[in-house]
Amino acid sequence: MPITGELYGFTKENVDKAPAAHGGYALFENGVLTYIGRASGTGVTIRSRLQSHYSGNEGRCTQAATHYRREVCANPITREKELIDEYYAAHRRLPRCNDVRP
Repeated sequence: MPITGELYGFTKENVDKAPAAHGGYALFENGVLTYIGRASGTGVTIRSRLQSHYSGNEGRCTQAATHYRREVCANPITREKELIDEYYAAHRRLPRCNDVRP
């Protein structure tokens, strides 16, 4: 089941209000899902991960997002895997920014 709930504009104001909690998130560019990510680990939160994408620290692909959805959850690693597996099953590929190779 994809992340549901509010679709937030990918703006500094909204990103700075994101939860300081672990969880999963999805980035969209003009309505197209481009990235599925997680916030897990010591000091890593949904807010800090979104701020990193917004500032361009994660590359231009995710910085180009226009909207995002997020969800707080107890096991973000498992949730991210579920979301990616679900997306792959439906599209036979990864979201564009998840598939970026160095």
